[in-house]
Amino acid sequence: MRARTVASICVVVSAGLGFGVAGSFLYKAAIGLDPSAFPAGDWLQRVGERLIPDLQLSLPGVLLTLGTLLALAGGTFLLVRRALRTGPGADVGRRGFLTGSLGGALAALAALLAGGVATWLRAFRGLGNEGRGWAPVAGEIFGGAVTKTNPTWEEAWRGARVRSYRRLGRTGWNASDISLGSGRIHGEQGERLVREAVDRGVNYIDTAPDYSATGSEQAIGRAIRGRRDQLFLATKFCTPRGHLPPGTPVSAYKAAVEGSLARLGTDRVDLVHVHSCDEIDRLMDPNLHEAFDRLREEGKARFLGFSTHTPNLIQVANRAIESDRFDVMMLAYHHGIWPRIGEVIERARSQRDMGVVAMKTLKGARHHGLAGFRDQANAFSQAAFKWVLANDQVSCLVVSFFEEQHADEYLYASGAALMPRDVAILDRYEQAVRGSYCVPHCGACLESCPEGLPIHDVLRHRMYFEDYGWEKQAMGLYAKLAKDASVCAGCPAPCLGSCPVGLPIASRMREAHQMLTLS
Repeated sequence: MRARTVASICVVVSAGLGFGVAGSFLYKAAIGLDPSAFPAGDWLQRVGERLIPDLQLSLPGVLLTLGTLLALAGGTFLLVRRALRTGPGADVGRRGFLTGSLGGALAALAALLAGGVATWLRAFRGLGNEGRGWAPVAGEIFGGAVTKTNPTWEEAWRGARVRSYRRLGRTGWNASDISLGSGRIHGEQGERLVREAVDRGVNYIDTAPDYSATGSEQAIGRAIRGRRDQLFLATKFCTPRGHLPPGTPVSAYKAAVEGSLARLGTDRVDLVHVHSCDEIDRLMDPNLHEAFDRLREEGKARFLGFSTHTPNLIQVANRAIESDRFDVMMLAYHHGIWPRIGEVIERARSQRDMGVVAMKTLKGARHHGLAGFRDQANAFSQAAFKWVLANDQVSCLVVSFFEEQHADEYLYASGAALMPRDVAILDRYEQAVRGSYCVPHCGACLESCPEGLPIHDVLRHRMYFEDYGWEKQAMGLYAKLAKDASVCAGCPAPCLGSCPVGLPIASRMREAHQMLTLS
């Protein structure tokens, strides 16, 4: 068989396996599933931890993705090299060896690129998953880089307390409207932050085994000694390494929660969530539900919930409502997010009386970019919280406290009414993000540029300069680009219309060049 034919077949196969296999691994890796969710997951986790010590993440998904792509490239290299060296008229000498190796290497690179692109399309653009990929989620839920602490610590906020409590659905608990998330809490400082929040009236605490590699649960456990009965504690069905996959044995589900109880120093948790749930199979896993029923019978857990901020959020939430198995849902919810989430919240409350906890409420608060209209609100965080809580169907919001300022800054919004000036700052922020920020960094615009300009890099360096105040660093990075936006002068702008979020690329490029150069 001719080498060209072999190479073409290998590239096509690589694209197919990249899409169907590597893409699936990468998509699941982004959810943060426990190693047991992947083939040879525990062994791969040990290998990964040897390669990257102290990285407290589930590694098999990433390793399998990379391994699949490299295996496809390696197989392509061997097959094409063999075809070149054994075909009609092939030179079996040193020259033939070099020719075969070079041809195999080029074919391997093509296979790697084809597999990589297909993997990316599956995992991030949602091809094969009804368009539900991670790129839109990155924009709508996470919103890029997030600044969670206002640059100034206002005197007026000092001593702020919880001023409003809301019924957490059919649990009957009256939860502080602004409640404690603990994703970054650990150690003595974390312990102090928890005590301070509880002293200020916070009575709902959300944690998980994989927050700070169990450090969150341990700090909370120390902080709440003697005060357990004042609090509503929520944790997750997961291990310190990630979320438990469907089919996990009942005993393992139970052991995960019992591990949380030991770290929290309590005999019960009030709520256990299916963590970061993106799959109906995981949401409705019979083993999970049997494990929860046993935990409830033993007095170790009172209520069942789920959290989701993933591409299948709407589908997962609707299935949970239909099942009537869940007492609480925790959803990504903030100004500018998908309108359908509001409909889901209304259904959950009206049809099932579920408690609704909002998370990811800050989206992407880029405070430097808001400096021009900060006089309209004391802090973006406060405006964002008031917008979320203006929906009376929301029981409470959870936000991570990780600095001393947060008790003052965040709790100052408790019980406060949403004012027109708050909506104004949120609307203007949303317009600023939509109009200037390369949200998904998807690269959809790159092929439209005849000059091969790295548009996404230029926009990122502009963001560093304009929104974060890193002028010198941004200019330095821009200067290192092999090609800069000076090529946009006089260009007919074929890039217009190529951006999925509508950025006016040509004008942004010309402005960026002027901003990032001394000329």
